[in-house]
Amino acid sequence: MEFTHSKYPEKAGIYLMKDIDGDVIYIGKARDIRKRLSQYFTGAHDIKTSILVNQITEIEFILTKNETEALILESNMVKNYQPKYNMLLKDSKHFSYLALTKEKFPRLLVARKNSKGKFKIKTAKFFGPFTDSAKRTISARYLRKLFRVRICNKMPKKECLQYHLGNCSAPCIGKINSEDYQKNINSLEMVLGGKKNAKKIISDLKSQMKKASDNLDYELAASLRDQISSLEIFFGRSNVEQIKRKDEDFAWFQKIGEDLHVHILKSQNGVICRSENQKIQIKHEEEPEVAFCMQYYGELGTDEIVYSNLNEKQIELLNRTLNQEFKKPSKAKMKVLEIAANSIMHNKIDFSVLELRDELEMKDNPVIIETFDISTLFGTNSVGSMVRFVNGKPDKSGYRRFKIKTVEGQDDFAMMQEVVSRRYSRILSEGGQLPDLILIDGGPGQLHFAIEALEELGINKTIVSLAKREEEVYLPNKMEPLKMDRKSPALKLLQKCRDEAHRFAITYHRKKRDNDM
Repeated sequence: MEFTHSKYPEKAGIYLMKDIDGDVIYIGKARDIRKRLSQYFTGAHDIKTSILVNQITEIEFILTKNETEALILESNMVKNYQPKYNMLLKDSKHFSYLALTKEKFPRLLVARKNSKGKFKIKTAKFFGPFTDSAKRTISARYLRKLFRVRICNKMPKKECLQYHLGNCSAPCIGKINSEDYQKNINSLEMVLGGKKNAKKIISDLKSQMKKASDNLDYELAASLRDQISSLEIFFGRSNVEQIKRKDEDFAWFQKIGEDLHVHILKSQNGVICRSENQKIQIKHEEEPEVAFCMQYYGELGTDEIVYSNLNEKQIELLNRTLNQEFKKPSKAKMKVLEIAANSIMHNKIDFSVLELRDELEMKDNPVIIETFDISTLFGTNSVGSMVRFVNGKPDKSGYRRFKIKTVEGQDDFAMMQEVVSRRYSRILSEGGQLPDLILIDGGPGQLHFAIEALEELGINKTIVSLAKREEEVYLPNKMEPLKMDRKSPALKLLQKCRDEAHRFAITYHRKKRDNDM
């Protein structure tokens, strides 16, 4: 397999290496996926790594918000796929949680899930998971002391040593009533849940640490530092492992050219442990997403809830038709769905397209770009061209050429307006697909007349122009042009589109001129 640097993002996540049969043979995590994968394909390796690299035919990756989330996802995926080159993480052990028991005087305990994703402690509220056992232990110990929570399995008849050490409020001998004890538990729950107002505790600890450091009490300062570090883990919740033990699918649909790409993350007992990718040719399907769900879930007939980026009408139709529950994602579920979306985006969409989206600050990816150019010789044999790029590559079946009909003489602006108007009035009448981005070859003048054509048709699409020489990008309603780095993949994509439109226009102009001669 040839390694292409630009194909892989410089972000945290996991990578799944597959062999020629499509089987997952190794799963790893990385803080920087591109940097980590490049290490496999450069330099000398031991025998095991060399054999692994020789068997790789495809690498799929899933992006996460940080390295901790990647570690949890890697562990869950390895347990499910059991790749032959992963020696560790294959056992049934799960990351630990903290549990608040549901008793008259609750306790704070460490809890684990079993192989079926169930907790041994039945009646409790769980928080986690925690990948760092040392931080978890420090957190539990500090929180018990801070909120004076009891640790005894059974309430004793006499106060124990923890009360005399100031670590317990001694509900066993009535030193605190259940109402006041519950207030402490409510405050503890706010910290465990990562609530914003609970961050005051960390702020107070930082003040104490600074004071201890100023007083040269470095041992106390180090202890406070460890407490702060352990408490901060409560403010970064994982999206890949949930407390509630439900079976759920997170399906993201993305149209790219003539194909519909689907990425499904499967969650079992609240743990994302499987990833599936599908590609379907759209052809003449009006709603390929619905057609996919009808076939995929109609055959499986499973009971899990499906969250997706389908619209409300599509969800209603599927709920009426299939014995399956489809739902619009909540904010929490949307975060999981975004993992699937980002994975499709970076696995299937060309890197230059993603860069261009960021440069132009677009909401959607400019997967389909249509570029216009005019070619004329002193107002004679005037023609226009339109080339179509899909996912960073020319789609020659979408090329169009225009003989200028309504403009006489040398008026490039009016010619551009005519060509753009004719192109999109036809698309509207035929019900065709509009592009994600419209690129005009020229400066602010050509851009202004192209925008007028779109406004007359009631089309609201992102449109920019690229001027030669300085290679400046002009945007609507902005006085100053956008100057991209000359080595930027985004600028190179715009140049490629512009140059292809220019070549296509010149070719047509010369052919027309030769025919006239």
